[in-house]
Amino acid sequence: MNPSRESVRPILKRLSAGKNAEAAILLARRIERNPSDEVAWHLLSSALSDPKQQIQCLERVLEINPQNQAAASRLAELSGAVEPVEATDEESEEEEEDDASTADRPRPPPGIGGGPGIQPHHFNPNRSWLTSPAGVGRGASAAAAAVPFPARGAVPIARRSRRQRLRIRSRLWWQRARMDWRAFSESPLAILGVVLILLFALMAIAHPILMRTVWPSGIYDPVTGYDTTIFDHPSLPGRGHLLGTDTLGRDVLSMLLAATTPTFVLGLTAALTTALIGTVLSVTAAYFRGKTDAVLTNLADVFLLFPAPVIMVIIGARFRELGPVPLGFIYGLVTGAGATVIVMRAHALQVMSKPYMQAAEIAGGSSWHIIVKHLLPAMLPLAALQMMIAVTGAVVADGFISFFGLTRTTSNWGTIIYNAFVYRGIGGTDRIWHLILPAAICFSLFALGFYLVSRGLHRVASPTIRSEENRI
Repeated sequence: MNPSRESVRPILKRLSAGKNAEAAILLARRIERNPSDEVAWHLLSSALSDPKQQIQCLERVLEINPQNQAAASRLAELSGAVEPVEATDEESEEEEEDDASTADRPRPPPGIGGGPGIQPHHFNPNRSWLTSPAGVGRGASAAAAAVPFPARGAVPIARRSRRQRLRIRSRLWWQRARMDWRAFSESPLAILGVVLILLFALMAIAHPILMRTVWPSGIYDPVTGYDTTIFDHPSLPGRGHLLGTDTLGRDVLSMLLAATTPTFVLGLTAALTTALIGTVLSVTAAYFRGKTDAVLTNLADVFLLFPAPVIMVIIGARFRELGPVPLGFIYGLVTGAGATVIVMRAHALQVMSKPYMQAAEIAGGSSWHIIVKHLLPAMLPLAALQMMIAVTGAVVADGFISFFGLTRTTSNWGTIIYNAFVYRGIGGTDRIWHLILPAAICFSLFALGFYLVSRGLHRVASPTIRSEENRI
């Protein structure tokens, strides 16, 4: 059991029972011992009833941990609900008296008790309410009086303009993106995967440009092209055809470039379908639990009995006219509802056990708010990882179908290999190595690129690596 979770369990029980005053007192004691206790400040924002004091607690949470998405979301809600109130003359005089009374107090140097650059706050010296039973009866207001809120001169978040709030949110998202990129870029293989994917993207873009500007369609068309100047087809790589021609006289390089776009479409369809179905089902199962969890988990076990490549082979053999989009959707449906749900559900259950998720429930957040604002953002890195894995599997399965001639798709790397074996020897030669090797290399490098990117995303999604990055 997590020790930090056990330490806040009595406080969570009091908050669940509506004993906010006692919970606020316990939280105030925790903050006195450790002014940088992020969990205590966050829970205190739920225990207090004054919206302005809640805002100050949440601001303190973001000072300690700017990446706390739950605190940032709650702070944005309270900022829109609290209207700025002009200070009266009496309040101004009281503030001046408070400032004068605290001016002579010694302040600790920066970095003591709150990390580098954080000034720990001090409690009111009069702490009789902490041990007196009568003090507990004074309610959360007594605890709020002793909580070390920020200085009076600080500008409340409610007085900030909408543009300033958007700037704060943008800065938090940018910091999170930089931290994710730092974890991703530490893997040289992941960077190599990005380079490979960009290379294939350039291949997909280059083919239509070359067909409109450089290559005559009668010779370099990937389906009907034929070079009449060469009478011995297939021909080896040469000046006019960098990768040679196939048995039907078509340029091999043109066919490779033309097959890149359908491959990307197939992989993208499979990736989006896998991520969407897997995320929705896993989040639903982890949040609602009970019968819903049991039904969705059993459904995932059923889909595990039907491997996606086998399903694609059966459907491809029956419906030969299917294009890359339907095949990608079928693969994403089978994979997303099977293995992806099981993996992402386990991660969602870990997220649901976090203290900030329990604090969001205690604060009265609706199911939709908790799922959208807190649970889904924590699932995005793992969803991206499952997308990359789905691309690799879908492309290999599609090539497997095309290699055995179970589809009529013309622009496909697997079809190039299939045609090389089918028409072998027609031109009086068995020289087909220049047809097989380029297509096989494209298959391998395309799958390798997305696999390496998935390994880099695994570093981002791994809780262990994430905690190490936060400590650094």
